[in-house]
Amino acid sequence: MKKIALLVLLLSYTFSVAQENYKYVIVPQKFSFFKEDNKYNTNYLTKTFFEKEGFKVFYDTDELPKEIGSNRCLALFVDAVERNSMFMTKIKIEVKDCSNKVIYTSEQGSSREKEYAKAYNTAFRSALTSLKGKVKFKVTPQLQPKTEVELSKPVTAEIKTSDAVVKSAEQTALFAIPNQNGYKIVDDVPNVVYELLATSMENVYSAKKGVISGTFLKKNGEWFFEYYENDQLVAEKVNVKF
Repeated sequence: MKKIALLVLLLSYTFSVAQENYKYVIVPQKFSFFKEDNKYNTNYLTKTFFEKEGFKVFYDTDELPKEIGSNRCLALFVDAVERNSMFMTKIKIEVKDCSNKVIYTSEQGSSREKEYAKAYNTAFRSALTSLKGKVKFKVTPQLQPKTEVELSKPVTAEIKTSDAVVKSAEQTALFAIPNQNGYKIVDDVPNVVYELLATSMENVYSAKKGVISGTFLKKNGEWFFEYYENDQLVAEKVNVKF
């Protein structure tokens, strides 16, 4: 259950990080309530506002960067909503994410100007100004699954011994003598008890004890020699000083 809860938490965190990975803003060349592109200069006004907020801004008719093509969630998408009354021009700006969810809505910009160009210009400026500083320019790293081990960095492995038969080896302390490829584990005679070959993981070795091959590893501060005996995993606890 703990592992399931941890996985759900990790996926939730990954999703929330992805949602804040905004780098671009896409502005329509024409708002739906107009019949012409950039009517009354409103689209250019919107594009300029978000550029001043630090974003790379494109019209939806532009050729977009390949980065957006491979990951639309790097971009925010802007739209305007018109709610005019008989004597007033009213505009709200909506900012949506890649799933078309509205994540920011401006305050209502309005104007009583009778001349349309002035009225829309004033209403757009007012609505956009209310978003100033609220739409953050955020580029946070997304969590990516690792597909290979970086051999230049030690990796600490989490080893399970709960399903193994745990045995204790010789109670007398053994000693690790380093060699070119790993260690020889010897007693005080000294007889070689284990031969260890280094792996790419920290505190994990390929090991031999006589004719038995297995893995020599450290877990919770203790060393174990693990091997299979009659299809049963055996974890032999070893008292060794490195």
